[in-house]
Amino acid sequence: MSKIIKAIEKIVQKFCVIYVRVSSTDQLEGTSLESQERLCREYAERQGWIVLAVFIERGESAKTANRTEFNKAIKYCKENKNKIGGFVVYKLDRFARRLKDYTDVKEILKGFGTELVSATEPLSNGPAGIALEQMLSVFAEFDNNIRRERTVQGMQERLAQGVWVWQCPLGFHRPVKNQNIVPDPKTAPLIKLAFEEWAKGIYTYRDLAEFLAKRGLRTAFGSKPSHQLIEGMIRNPIYCGIIDAWGQKLPGSFEPVISKELFNRCQPEYQSSHALPRQADNPLFPLRQFVICQDCKEPFTGSESLGCRGKKKYPYYHHHGQNCDSRAYIPKRTFEQLFLEYLTAISPNPKFEKLFKAVVVDIWKNNYQTLDNENEKIRREIVALEQERQKVFDFHRSGKYSDEEFEQQKKYVNERITEKRLLINEKAAEEYNMEEALDYCFNFIRDSAKTWKEFEVNHSIRVRFQKRIFTGALEFNGKTFGTPKLSCVYELNEHFLNDETSLVAPRRIGLRFTA
Repeated sequence: MSKIIKAIEKIVQKFCVIYVRVSSTDQLEGTSLESQERLCREYAERQGWIVLAVFIERGESAKTANRTEFNKAIKYCKENKNKIGGFVVYKLDRFARRLKDYTDVKEILKGFGTELVSATEPLSNGPAGIALEQMLSVFAEFDNNIRRERTVQGMQERLAQGVWVWQCPLGFHRPVKNQNIVPDPKTAPLIKLAFEEWAKGIYTYRDLAEFLAKRGLRTAFGSKPSHQLIEGMIRNPIYCGIIDAWGQKLPGSFEPVISKELFNRCQPEYQSSHALPRQADNPLFPLRQFVICQDCKEPFTGSESLGCRGKKKYPYYHHHGQNCDSRAYIPKRTFEQLFLEYLTAISPNPKFEKLFKAVVVDIWKNNYQTLDNENEKIRREIVALEQERQKVFDFHRSGKYSDEEFEQQKKYVNERITEKRLLINEKAAEEYNMEEALDYCFNFIRDSAKTWKEFEVNHSIRVRFQKRIFTGALEFNGKTFGTPKLSCVYELNEHFLNDETSLVAPRRIGLRFTA
């Protein structure tokens, strides 16, 4: 039986599929897809694999796993379960921009007997290699977040100038690309009429939609307005010159369709004022819904209670387990101080940090060292291609190639040379930046309590940081925090402190840990 299993495993390892993608349709005119596919095929050939299928994604984002060709590739592996050994991608950041997408899909493929591999990023299957693999995905996600943050910052600057940066709302148009909106002479009068009629208090949204449709109001797609569209329009302050975006209300620098007085008369609050709804994601209570009771598993929430004199508010954490013995109101300061102490306790040990960095860098360098022969082969191929390019010029001079044949052959050889040089340059750049990337990451987790406190000014980042530390809910027993499932680096640190880690220090680095 064992011989049969080994034979099957040997057969499986001979087959693979390739998945390549570009992030925008602009890249389709270049050679990005062709280069990725060729390099993936060369990788498969070096591994002795036969390529069964190639899935090409043309201009769909890696921010989400919901991609057309990607889904086809996963389905193909599922239909050929235990028959495909490798799912080859050009780079991990070409495959996924979020760590969660990457780890989820990797587990799915693993269930089909298929290993996710990168053609340009050699990785190992040990604990440090797995951590390194996850870090590469985190870097891709971090890079994506940085790009999004820069885009958002640019949009925020434009919004501060009163410029509407999104698609024109019904009733506006943009005469000049990338400039501000102005009232549309065809639809703006009908929008104004809509507000004037609604202010009379005699219409429902559906009735008003029919009223406007009879007078010729149509959407950008030429359809009649729905009652949902009318409701959203009546509540949208853009029509009175106010931009309501990202929790801010900013004055627009464009001409409004209606006055602020007319807009206010159309709002429910104009006749009856009621309290604003409680904020679901309250920055005052960052651990809300993140910590659960160890006994009843109810999530902790937060609220403010008035003091005995009814003047000052006191914030507390608590949960709603009616019959729970651990039920109590815990002051916010006490609760969060205990959390900070817990973060300090689980932060990576300095010796672990040194060992982890040494092991990861050693694996990184050794993996690239194993590719020295391949790199040398690529360099020989570049020399051969340069000689071939010289022959192309010689053949053209001697008249063996026409001008058209010369241009075709020259373009082909130049593209191959560029691809080979790109492959070597990418490896060199990544190897050079690894120690810097590790230092950058440990700057956040070396003192996790300090980092958490510093993120107080940005609630969303603080919550994301919490979720990066713990892979599940954090439990609290009324006095101390429990032992949740930690993310990879923190978990390895725990094992290191308990002498359970499988991290092995590379040879010749023993002197680093004597201090």
